[in-house]
Amino acid sequence: MGKIMIVDDEKDIIYMIKDFTKIYDIQVVEAFSGEEALEKFDDTISLLIIDINMDGMTGIELCKKIRESSNVPIMFLTCKNSQSDIILGFGVGADDYITKPFDPIELIVRAKANIRRYMDYNKTKAEINDDIISFNDIKVLRNSYKVLKNDVDTNLTAKEFKLLLYLIENAHLVLSHNQLLDNVWNDNYYDKNVVTTTIKRLRKKIEDYPDNPLYIKTVWGVGYVFEAKLK
Repeated sequence: MGKIMIVDDEKDIIYMIKDFTKIYDIQVVEAFSGEEALEKFDDTISLLIIDINMDGMTGIELCKKIRESSNVPIMFLTCKNSQSDIILGFGVGADDYITKPFDPIELIVRAKANIRRYMDYNKTKAEINDDIISFNDIKVLRNSYKVLKNDVDTNLTAKEFKLLLYLIENAHLVLSHNQLLDNVWNDNYYDKNVVTTTIKRLRKKIEDYPDNPLYIKTVWGVGYVFEAKLK
């Protein structure tokens, strides 16, 4: 399954999580600061669990740095009911979050689910027979979880890919924020700002003019609609 990196300046949190990962034969890399995490991070890491509020480099800053070169799943540890932290986390590319105090077993289950999605996302074309959806200069490789723009990988996160695919599968239908939360996030805990920030990131990756989108259009007061002629 690879290794997970736990980043937290509270050593007791790291040691507690590490004790539980041993039960599931998951290897752990410890980092007690964002700076240390950057030094230790490499392509053997399959998931990062990052505390948002750390001294020095914050979890948000670390996530931004990681996202410059990798789409590895990132889970945030955040304070209970800190909706602003959650929205900010998704805005910089996080895949999931869990609030403190947390159930360690739930954390492990969600960590393993994110790793499985990441492994599926990174399957190569040689391993699978791709189902390709095309529109203009975009190719969506449904089975290998990739989106190419002018044949260059746009490096979508798993959540961004799932959102785009759901919009495409419901092309020309106006989808509300709640519909997107239910079908992409599978959780009605988040508010519509999570959808808005993820849409914004997605537009930056596939649209020529993100502020005047051609594909993912806003229907004010309702939600979003995907408009493109699919091939």
